[in-house]
Amino acid sequence: MNRIPKRPGFTLIELLVVIAIIAILIGLLLPAVQKVREAAARAKCQNNLKQIGLASHAYHDANGFLVPAWLGDNALDPDGWASWCVLLLPYLEQNAIYNQWNLTNIISTQPPAAYQSQLPVYTCPSRPPPEPSTGDAFASGGGGLGDYAAAFGDHPGASLSKGAIIPLANMNTTVSGNYLKPGWRGQLTMLSITDGTSNTLMFGEKHIRPNSLRGKNEDRSIFGGVNNAVRRMAGLDSTTGVQRPLMKPTDQTTANANESFGSAHPGLCQFVFCDGRVRTVQLTTDLDTLTRLIDRADGLPIPADY
Repeated sequence: MNRIPKRPGFTLIELLVVIAIIAILIGLLLPAVQKVREAAARAKCQNNLKQIGLASHAYHDANGFLVPAWLGDNALDPDGWASWCVLLLPYLEQNAIYNQWNLTNIISTQPPAAYQSQLPVYTCPSRPPPEPSTGDAFASGGGGLGDYAAAFGDHPGASLSKGAIIPLANMNTTVSGNYLKPGWRGQLTMLSITDGTSNTLMFGEKHIRPNSLRGKNEDRSIFGGVNNAVRRMAGLDSTTGVQRPLMKPTDQTTANANESFGSAHPGLCQFVFCDGRVRTVQLTTDLDTLTRLIDRADGLPIPADY
């Protein structure tokens, strides 16, 4: 009888070659997968900023002025009054949370349900998931975080802020103890953006130093009274000369990093402009251009290639 020869199995060398080929293919595939994930996260971040911009326009239409960066004078930092993140809630379909607020009172008097929510529209998917904030005087069980900030101008002083989203007018007369007087109004309208709404930043991704991420320092609750949790400056401070470029995700010790814009996306930072348009700005954009973009009324032209 003729015997059918046994089919030999893989030799060790052949098996190692196959494993090596599979490893190479996986190595080639992983960067592509990461790029797809980052592209999806960046698109979601753009959509968040778009929704914030649309909500700001709706707020302006309903109230006749641009949403303030915060109410009151925030002298009680880290306690204080509601921020823009609270005031825009009804225009982001978050009435249930907004209805928990009493805007005439400081945050420490609000029920926890008013400030504990982690809203996807306020968080960038390229950053770590939010965690309850710590160190906030008002927080019982932590407060909600967020990754976007108001374009405040080139100077942190409330009376010197040149951006589109700034605090209330006549701040010293709107506050009586821990009570916000009725009849307050924001300082600015769309007509105040004399440089043009398409040339002026409104909100953008805020830089958060790596050691401050998620519940510490400038990454505390956006519903609280910590100024640097809800606003950012950019460019060259015309009063002090302080420089605030766009920050890389790894910037930890750079001066004024906790007051600057920056992104978790490689090489760029995303903004919504006062006309509602979302645009990416390169991290290498020069200080002069950033200063012009964040100043609502300097009368200077914006370069076309920023």
